[in-house]
Amino acid sequence: MATASEPAALLEAESLKKWFPLARSIGEWASRRPEQAIHAVDGVSLTVHERETLALIGESGSGKTTFGWLAARLQEPTGGTLRFRGQEITHLSGTALRDWRRKVQIVFQDPVGSLDPRLRVWQIVGEPLRAQFSLSKVEVRRRVAELLPQTGLPPDCLDQYPHEFSGGGRQRLALARALTVDPELVILDEPTSALDVAVQAQVLNRLVELQRTRGLSYLLITHNVAAVRYAADRVAVLYLGQLIELGSVGDVLGRPVHPYSKALLAAVPVPDVRRRRTRYRIQGEVPTLINPRPGCRFAPRCPFVQDRCRSEDPALRPVEGYPGRVVACHRAEEVGPIPAETLLTGPEPGAGTTLPLPRA
Repeated sequence: MATASEPAALLEAESLKKWFPLARSIGEWASRRPEQAIHAVDGVSLTVHERETLALIGESGSGKTTFGWLAARLQEPTGGTLRFRGQEITHLSGTALRDWRRKVQIVFQDPVGSLDPRLRVWQIVGEPLRAQFSLSKVEVRRRVAELLPQTGLPPDCLDQYPHEFSGGGRQRLALARALTVDPELVILDEPTSALDVAVQAQVLNRLVELQRTRGLSYLLITHNVAAVRYAADRVAVLYLGQLIELGSVGDVLGRPVHPYSKALLAAVPVPDVRRRRTRYRIQGEVPTLINPRPGCRFAPRCPFVQDRCRSEDPALRPVEGYPGRVVACHRAEEVGPIPAETLLTGPEPGAGTTLPLPRA
């Protein structure tokens, strides 16, 4: 039960897994080799609270989008549990699943691919209304015309087609479609990735305003650390299908603890030409997600690796001295956080410096 200082849990994922099995050849069947699968999401436990924005960050292939699709029940999980306001939704089907979809909607990464080019605006945005309710064409057009200004679009564009809009306009159409059934949670998959900086700011401002006026919760999946700083309350870092660090935006982005989080933030470009990123180097090959071996998945690239890291999976646990922060690292206290400002050198231009990285 949520305390007075903690908002109520909206969506809870417990040990959520999604494995994609690989097809086996005739020779593999004959040799009785064990089945292989890609562990795209592997035991992730996360909670999205009411009226909060939880951001998922990580490099490509970390499992962010797959987790979002699982949370929206667009893919069936291999294992684990999903709960919405305490009710298990992992195995909902039929009418129960259709009714639940009103509460959770998703904005896809590619607005061009998610908008049918043959349909007009009122048909695209009003599609969830027709799927959930028995409304006439006149009523659908009326509701869409009322909704469009909330996302920054004029109500007189009902009969236009997606190709007549800019990238920002198409993203607003996708957002409007997600809002038609008054959801409680909106999953945003890279909502600003295809937009220029000015339009990104407009879309983010619109999202923040909609959250304030409608009481929405967001699951924000993004590579854009600046967007996370501006719009998110908490941030979760994923690496190769596993959750490795979770905490408030100020804590995780300001003082990262996990070695991968430090490397990820050190790679973010700096807009000030007088300052350069410190070269926080990680070496080694990214391990495969096909039946991964036991142990920390970052171990082959971690500068702090020990023998224990290669054989024992690190548990997600609180970090002593950092309330609200959980990290999956055996040596979290030894490594300690690195202030974000030390990941910058300057003001004089140069090649930067290399952080001292102790080894076991």
